[in-house]
Amino acid sequence: MKKVGFALCLCSLMAVSAFAKDTTYAGWISDAKCAAKGANAAHEACAKKCAEAGEKPVLVTDADGKVVPIDNPDAVKDVLGKHVEVKGSMKGGTVHVASVTPVAGK
Repeated sequence: MKKVGFALCLCSLMAVSAFAKDTTYAGWISDAKCAAKGANAAHEACAKKCAEAGEKPVLVTDADGKVVPIDNPDAVKDVLGKHVEVKGSMKGGTVHVASVTPVAGK
């Protein structure tokens, strides 16, 4: 019985560690075609046009200019071309957006 209890406890710990912790990322929501060169306010109309043409949205981080794919693009459709703060979890170099907030002044 102790072995079963230990095994259940171990499985529970492994399951909890599998869930990534949400982190906040600041950056620009751009499109995959323009990526980092579209990380500015002047690119908003182009980002929207490219998204309508089928380009996937990406996050271009302020910290290092890294272009990060977004695995749930509907979460950012209202902030294409905007400077934002994204709360989400990173897995395999792709971010899953839990929430997104536009940031004024950039």
